[in-house]
Amino acid sequence: MKMSYLAHEVELSKRHEEILGLRTMLLQQMENQLERQINEKNLQAVEFESANERNESILKDLEVAEDKLKVGARTHLHPTVLTLKMKYWASVEEHLPKWEQFLLGQTKSPIEVMNPWHKEAQKQELFIKSSSLPSSASNFKMPPQSPHSEKQKGTKAYKKRIT
Repeated sequence: MKMSYLAHEVELSKRHEEILGLRTMLLQQMENQLERQINEKNLQAVEFESANERNESILKDLEVAEDKLKVGARTHLHPTVLTLKMKYWASVEEHLPKWEQFLLGQTKSPIEVMNPWHKEAQKQELFIKSSSLPSSASNFKMPPQSPHSEKQKGTKAYKKRIT
């Protein structure tokens, strides 16, 4: 029996050494993985900083270019153009409330209010357009007649529908 205990103890000792070896190997792998993660994190931080610096530089360049364009646009406009621009925006600001009311459906069109002849002119245009159509053109707007329509013309029902 002592032999079996001794053999069993030797076997357990070998197994214990194997487990310790595996543990050491796993600890080393974990340390390596941790180092890689730390290196990646540091690299990402450096890349992040360089990207931020690059973006700030680009933004500054864009602001400088925008300022140059604004200055260039102001200096190159003819005084007449500047006057027209100011008058245009003054007119827009003056008429904007009227158009807002119209677009919200609260009042008539500002054109009709300013020019009462506007509706009359539109009616005359429609009359001229409709009266200037050739007679053959007006037939195209009618739906095709059925073969029974000739028979129905003499009936009272057909006459009632027409009137």
